[in-house]
Amino acid sequence: MRADDKEPLARVAFRGALYWQRWLLTKEPGLHEEARVVSGLEFAREAGDWKEADMLLAHADGSSALAGLPFVDHWKALVAQHLPEQVSDEHELEETFQEFRRHPSEEAAESVRRCATAIAPLGSPVPVHSLLARVAMDLGQTEEAEFHLAALVVCRPLWIPYVVQLAEHQARLDLPRALRTIEDARRLFGPDFWLPL
Repeated sequence: MRADDKEPLARVAFRGALYWQRWLLTKEPGLHEEARVVSGLEFAREAGDWKEADMLLAHADGSSALAGLPFVDHWKALVAQHLPEQVSDEHELEETFQEFRRHPSEEAAESVRRCATAIAPLGSPVPVHSLLARVAMDLGQTEEAEFHLAALVVCRPLWIPYVVQLAEHQARLDLPRALRTIEDARRLFGPDFWLPL
């Protein structure tokens, strides 16, 4: 994706890989812990998600095996350098989105898109695609909304609400496709995957 000049999509893939590392840390505690934290931090950097990197460092600080290792201090310095910019960018994106919610128009939507486009090659893809999906849904731009919802499923592969949102959106236009999405989710999560919602 990077070779094809698609940095924002590369960040989506890295964010999905980061999700799997965090999932493995919780599901198999202590197993390959250092390697998973290090690769998770690298994926967080590549995804531009310094909030997730900060959470991984909190995990490292709480681990008797990892606390105080040299790589932890190195990554703490990187997070301290980059996290404020991510927070600021996401705050600006949220403000433009709230303006769109207050005064929905194509002009306000374009402001959200411009802001999202500016941070997509630099920051976390989760807030970018979350807000762009909501704008597209509000404007009835179904294909664009589906693209952003699918990107969110890649960012957080086992997060059921994103799968449900994608299937609900697909059901408005293509019921067989939505049913295939639900069947895929049932195979992955179990037959009652939607009940915890």
